[in-house]
Amino acid sequence: MNRKGNTRKLTAGKVAAGIVGVALVTGYFLTGSAGASTQDQKIYQKALDRQTEVDKIGFQEFTLADYPVSMYDGESDYVFYKGEITKREPVLETFAGTVYPVEDHFEVIIPTMERMESVLSLVGGVEGMVTGSGYGQEEQIATIWHEAFHAWQLSNFQILGKSITAKEMDQKEVRKNQFKNEMKGWKKLVLSSDMSAGNIDEIKEAVLEYRELADARRSQMSEQAIAAELQSELTEGTAYYVESNVLRQQKGDREYQTRYIDTLGTYMSGRGSLYRTGMAKCLILDVLAPDWKEQLDFTKSLDELLDEAVK
Repeated sequence: MNRKGNTRKLTAGKVAAGIVGVALVTGYFLTGSAGASTQDQKIYQKALDRQTEVDKIGFQEFTLADYPVSMYDGESDYVFYKGEITKREPVLETFAGTVYPVEDHFEVIIPTMERMESVLSLVGGVEGMVTGSGYGQEEQIATIWHEAFHAWQLSNFQILGKSITAKEMDQKEVRKNQFKNEMKGWKKLVLSSDMSAGNIDEIKEAVLEYRELADARRSQMSEQAIAAELQSELTEGTAYYVESNVLRQQKGDREYQTRYIDTLGTYMSGRGSLYRTGMAKCLILDVLAPDWKEQLDFTKSLDELLDEAVK
């Protein structure tokens, strides 16, 4: 794996800003609660307790405890790390989960559960939080793991391309419609009986078909827009894949199906759709190249990994 040392951390800060994205602790934390709510303490501990299950997803040396998790309540940060909770001035005021460079490392930064509930009540919920059974502790835990995956990416790998919003696709109606058709195709392939039946040749043929559609669309795009698309699919698609698996472990197959699989073909502006196409490609790689996560070093796009898998 192409791991990078701490020298990557500060220079990757600009990239981090674009990768945003959504037993009990009594006696465990060495410095007490520092004012953090009991609910947030329980959520963090439950997130840590999922490590063994998350290991089964297959990403090597991806450990939540390696990264500080900061919960922002609108006034202060409560930083959970190595058995301690530290209260500090906020380093980033946020309404959603993100990963952010702090000094020489990356931190997960999310709103506290109370703040998240307050924000959602004001805006009436956001897409992805209302497609299932709402947003609760299980979703907060899945969000923590999603953002921790970004911290792992940025701490250990040279991230492909530049992190910018793929506006070029949104501004061109023809390309938007082309992309919508691609999304439907990837969803159809994930849902198809071929996936469960293990008909590898038919899956490969379908992958080649959808890859040709994508190549034709990208031939009309700038190199910068293509790089942004490929990077977002890779970084956000894999993090969304982790998030979906963590939620599935907690809430079961029906919730996973409703919240993630049934929405794979739903178009969103900006990078939102790329979470879904990225996740779809991860699921297809699970069938075509089951060891793909063991080799992942973020030097190749998901499309390149698929190209290798269909050879």
